[in-house]
Amino acid sequence: MKTKSLQTIQKIQEVRFWHRISVKEKALFYEHLANMVDGGVSVISALRSFLDKNRNIKLEVEINNLLVFVESGDSFSIAMKKLPSIFDRREVAIIEAWEQSGTMQHSFVSLANELRNQEELKSKVKGALTYPFIIILFLVGAVMTIMTYIIPKLEPLFANTGVELPFATQALIGTSRFIQGNFWGIIIFAIVIVLAFQAYAKSITGRRALDVFYLKIPVVGDVYRNYTIVRVASTLSLLLEAGIPIVRTLTLTGEGSNNVVFQEKIEAVSRNVQNGKKIAESIEESDPNFKVFTQDFYQIISAGERTSTVNKVCHKLAAQYTREVDSSIAVLVRFIEPLAILIAGIFVLWFAFGIFAAVLKITETVA
Repeated sequence: MKTKSLQTIQKIQEVRFWHRISVKEKALFYEHLANMVDGGVSVISALRSFLDKNRNIKLEVEINNLLVFVESGDSFSIAMKKLPSIFDRREVAIIEAWEQSGTMQHSFVSLANELRNQEELKSKVKGALTYPFIIILFLVGAVMTIMTYIIPKLEPLFANTGVELPFATQALIGTSRFIQGNFWGIIIFAIVIVLAFQAYAKSITGRRALDVFYLKIPVVGDVYRNYTIVRVASTLSLLLEAGIPIVRTLTLTGEGSNNVVFQEKIEAVSRNVQNGKKIAESIEESDPNFKVFTQDFYQIISAGERTSTVNKVCHKLAAQYTREVDSSIAVLVRFIEPLAILIAGIFVLWFAFGIFAAVLKITETVA
């Protein structure tokens, strides 16, 4: 036992700030527990067997902590509450609800499927933006190479002619000199801007301002809103299926939306529902012009309330808006690719015009 404690302490000391627990790893964790518990294995044995196959040191430390709490007599949901940095309130609520009904295996399956769907959708969005990002990255690399290597080689040739160079050529040379003279300053400035933006994005004011901005950007806003609606609908379905009271479900759904604008609207809906109003009615009241929620979302929720199948229609909504995200991504890619190529074309045109205009001017003067 003493040896095991020493090993745990050693593992904790090995954890670094860059170690992360991915959504995929959490999905594998819940999937493993579901399979083991469904096969008649106890939760404690399932946790131990997961530790044997896990390779993430941070996850290993946290699951070890979870195991200690459960072995000490805590229920699984109470043990999860003691690890808020790993398990969010939504996950705890789902485990707790199924735990009380004696069917924890269902909660593990539901969470595993939900996390896998989230990761798959996130991967689609990232994958769609990879190509335009690579174009922009190569463009930046090309600009820096031309400005720091090619233009300095050509500048003495132009200077020796004594001819007054065209404005495009002067601008090209001036930009090159500025980049060469302030290269490290530009790099440091860029890093400071990125860090400042990250800090601003993590603040409450920054998060809200950025969420509003993202929703208003043409094309991008559609992808962002549809992506958030998928999270909202799937969370509603998951929590309602677990039998969690509607007001708590709405509160947890708002927190899980990962969007301040949606969270504020859902909190308003939650307050109205607590006062006796229906969900659809509350949505219409809090968002009358459907700037956040779509009209389809409102209508389907309304239909679900009339037939008492809100959890089922939310599941269908998640599937429907996943398809909407796919369509929105396709439009976004068609929009971004030409824009990136246009920006690259403008620079190439500027470079070509600056060089050829100078050559033409020199040729005319000599002639």
